Amino acid sequence: MAWSSFALALLGMFIGIINLEQLLSVKGYYAVTALFLTMSSFVLQKTVRDNNDDEPLLPNSEAKFEEL
Repeated sequence: MAWSSFALALLGMFIGIINLEQLLSVKGYYAVTALFLTMSSFVLQKTVRDNNDDEPLLPNSEAKFEEL
């Protein structure tokens, strides 16, 4: 359900950009900005997930470092 709503929102955004009554350069700017925003949201989600997965490991590695 999450993937279908994401795909529907992305499709709607690009349909809106295509139907925008502006110059092609403005449409291109909006399209590239939308792709960068989409890519950065995936990278942010992966980073947050990886940080949460690594959180239980941090105290042990810091304790070993302090022993040295």
